[in-house]
Amino acid sequence: MPTWTRSALCCSLMVLAVSGCASLSERQCRGEDWYQIGFSDGVNGARPDRVSSHGEACAKYSITVDTQHYEFGRRDGLVHYCTTARGFGIGQDGLAYTGVCEGSGEADFVRGWRVGRQFYEIDARLASIDSDMRMYRNRLSDKDLDDTQRRRIERVYRDLSYERSRLEADRRQLEWDLQRLLRDVRLVPKPL
Repeated sequence: MPTWTRSALCCSLMVLAVSGCASLSERQCRGEDWYQIGFSDGVNGARPDRVSSHGEACAKYSITVDTQHYEFGRRDGLVHYCTTARGFGIGQDGLAYTGVCEGSGEADFVRGWRVGRQFYEIDARLASIDSDMRMYRNRLSDKDLDDTQRRRIERVYRDLSYERSRLEADRRQLEWDLQRLLRDVRLVPKPL
């Protein structure tokens, strides 16, 4: 896996891990801008049960969550999360779709997520093939190989090279598909 892909994946996983278990501070609970807290959670794709962890955190300070305002904010935030572009980014990072979007927002998100996920899978396979090819190339330099071993390694190396070429062609086609998807998204009129 390329270094930048690993870094992006690690950062994304860290953000998800922190957002999944982080509770609100006393200051945030006392601020009581539940619409804004919900909006922020929605923009980040929080599941509906996220409000429960806020409730538990704020209960420590004898503060109750205004779930109605929170949910209004979360739904408004999801409008920004449930997009083709955001779905693409989540898919390309190799992350799962958690099912938080609804209606046309879900269709848009999933459409982008599927393309992003295909990029992720192709890139992961290409990285694996590159690693295997380096290993076999190094083994071919071993002077102790007999002819049978050398032919077998060369055959595996050729097969990997062929698979790599096929995947590169698939990735180029996927790049065209992505451009078409982005063009289609720009052409779709936004509801008033």
